[in-house]
Amino acid sequence: MPANLSVNVNKIALLRNSRGGPIPDLVHFARLAIEAGAQGITVHPREDARHITLDDVLALAEMPEIRDGRVEFNIEGNIRPELVRLTRRIVPTQFTVVPATPGELTSDRGWRAYDDQEQLAALVAALKGSVRISVFTDADPRSVALACEAGVDAVEFYTGAYAAAFDVPAERDRHLTALAGAAALARSHGLRIHAGHDLDTLNLPALLSAIRPDELSIGHRLVSEAIEHGLAATVRRYLDVLATA
Repeated sequence: MPANLSVNVNKIALLRNSRGGPIPDLVHFARLAIEAGAQGITVHPREDARHITLDDVLALAEMPEIRDGRVEFNIEGNIRPELVRLTRRIVPTQFTVVPATPGELTSDRGWRAYDDQEQLAALVAALKGSVRISVFTDADPRSVALACEAGVDAVEFYTGAYAAAFDVPAERDRHLTALAGAAALARSHGLRIHAGHDLDTLNLPALLSAIRPDELSIGHRLVSEAIEHGLAATVRRYLDVLATA
């Protein structure tokens, strides 16, 4: 079966916040993505609220399509008390743990040995059975092993380095080999395979062949293309790639 597409709507919230006020309406654009066929909506509320806010998370959680489970709702973020409390309150489909580096513009790595493994395991213990737990992971056996040790349900491979190297065949193939090996290790432990970061319709086919993911979380490039082609048409283009890869 094709991988599910979860549309990250952070950049729509960023555009709204740049002007203040309610335009563009985040719920409206999430619904456009859903009506075009997206199987999920992803949000990543950061501590500085520069795009998605905690109030946005609540508003999206109240969409009938999400509330009744027809569409998956994926909350991404670091393990901080207010975000964990909100997750326990609204019970989304999934919480994806994304390690945060002070001053980062965007997420740029997966879970590593210097991250708080005890905190991750505690989160899994608190949410397991009610919320699927995924963790942003490097294409590295050590990163996958840490995820397995914590007891998560899924790993989401950071694909930024792969996307950046896509036009350099030797580098692209090196990243694909690493991703394929890490995905095989995760599968051997019964984990779901997810991927995200700088994915688009050009670099998706090779990635899909290498790791056969269950889910893709795509935001920045999809929304950027939507400025030219419209959100619904762009979502359908991505779904076509997933269906034919």
